[in-house]
Amino acid sequence: MATLPERGAVPVYLFVLPWSLSGVGGVNQVVINLAREMQQQGHFQPLILVTEWNATEAAETVECGLPTLRWRVRPYHAGMGLREKLAYRLWERRFRVQFEQLCRARGVAAVNVHYPGAGALALQRCVAAMARPVPLILSFHGADLGALRRAPAPERALWSAALPRMDALVTCSRDLRRELLDIFGAQLRVTVIHNGLDAAGFAAMAGRADRPAGRSILNVAKFEHKKGQDVLLDAFASLAADFPDLTLTLAGASDHALPGLEQQAARLGVAGRVRLLRDVPHAQVAALFGAATVFALPSRQEPFGIVLLEAGALGLPVVASAVGGVPEILDDGVTAHLVPPDDAASLARALRAVLSDAGGAQAMGARLREHVSRHFSWHASTAGYAALLPSAPFPLH
Repeated sequence: MATLPERGAVPVYLFVLPWSLSGVGGVNQVVINLAREMQQQGHFQPLILVTEWNATEAAETVECGLPTLRWRVRPYHAGMGLREKLAYRLWERRFRVQFEQLCRARGVAAVNVHYPGAGALALQRCVAAMARPVPLILSFHGADLGALRRAPAPERALWSAALPRMDALVTCSRDLRRELLDIFGAQLRVTVIHNGLDAAGFAAMAGRADRPAGRSILNVAKFEHKKGQDVLLDAFASLAADFPDLTLTLAGASDHALPGLEQQAARLGVAGRVRLLRDVPHAQVAALFGAATVFALPSRQEPFGIVLLEAGALGLPVVASAVGGVPEILDDGVTAHLVPPDDAASLARALRAVLSDAGGAQAMGARLREHVSRHFSWHASTAGYAALLPSAPFPLH
């Protein structure tokens, strides 16, 4: 095991992610911003544990300016065969000792697993066996919970047994909390902690953006069916003739839906007015918002939608599907236009209303900006996580 730095005067808050912190995606942005906010407040020192199969020993590095450990965490699941069970037991025996040493050496106050999968069950077993266990918190973001809903019955049974033993369960919206309780039972205690935004910082980054001569609709989302970019393309095609200066920008992480969207744009005859931007780093996303006229999020499923906060930070008018956690952020007719999912005609009507009434759109965007700045901050999110911990976390001596 790599030599770990000595503990400091501030307890460590250990985030756990199943992938690299530098990848494109909303979950990464949540962890990065929670960690930076904790660092800034000074109550906790964040440390990110990235579960990496090839890292048989804990390897220290820095990602996105944050201290990071890469370390193998073997999945614990119901379908293990005899050989896999043996390999797991041998790994667990060694990892459990090393993980406890890490927690004691660094003064870990909490272990917070984001986007939990089978590795979270392994961590729960290791933490439970510690002489002085640390609080274990699971944070669900949406697709992770969908995977558990679709899991085979033996796998769900493992989770049903494990979840009540977690110290805290967190969802990013009330709608996702309802889904978690629907899958695993109303007896679970689940805390809702909304994601936040550094609204002033995001607006400052976007302030340098060059605005195009015409008007533009922006969508920022992973290229997958549930994000509804196909619906937005249909809506855009119905508006294109009436708004000859209008363009559409779709930006997001590459996924299975991207080739179909390219083909759809060509089939609709609007490919020359549509930009599809792949894997845009988050640092460059603010400029896209700064150049947009209206933001559209036509998702079929949306547990929260940080991009809605980002649009609000710039006072952009928003048209979005009334699904998932979206109505917890947006008030239809007041801070945004909400439309049914999978309804290109309704989406087009709402976009037409925004494009045809610049004054009304500007006023709606201003109301959203005020709402976001008042109610959604990383300071509030980190306070929510801190409130889950006991008054005397893992001792520092």
